[in-house]
Amino acid sequence: MKYMSVLVIFLLCVTGCALPNQRLWYKANITADGLTKRKGNAIYYGIRIGTDEIPYDGRPTFAIRLPSGGVLSSDDFSEPKIRPIALALLKTGDSRITHDQSCGKSHYFIEGVTFTYKQNQLVSIYISRLSASGKKYITQIAKTTNETFWPLPISEENLTKIFGLPDRTNEYFAW
Repeated sequence: MKYMSVLVIFLLCVTGCALPNQRLWYKANITADGLTKRKGNAIYYGIRIGTDEIPYDGRPTFAIRLPSGGVLSSDDFSEPKIRPIALALLKTGDSRITHDQSCGKSHYFIEGVTFTYKQNQLVSIYISRLSASGKKYITQIAKTTNETFWPLPISEENLTKIFGLPDRTNEYFAW
């Protein structure tokens, strides 16, 4: 059995199936989750800006185009501006609002974008092309509202145009 396991791992490595196929892209408080393609190129299907440890403070600036056509600049990410958008989309099922009283957080999911606030202060933004239910959204992101918007998944080249070169990347294998 031991030899069989070694043989299987060897065959995976020889055939290229065990090569890294996932990439994490890091810059300050930004993390992007991606898939590596042939020739080392990557596409990113999720971008998180801000964390509990390093909350989003308005930097870097960027813009989001929602699938319904609305455009939000990072200047517009305050809870009083996001709440009415989320409430308006509740009827269509394209938004969800949750409040976690134990940690004082509110989450507003709007068409593929989740805004997390703690005590009315923005903590993080997560931009994805999927909802929790698996519905696909074509959310787009740009450096400013006047520049080109790119849909998710986004290429590493375009991600770099918006946020600059990464501080580091991490590649790994996942099934």
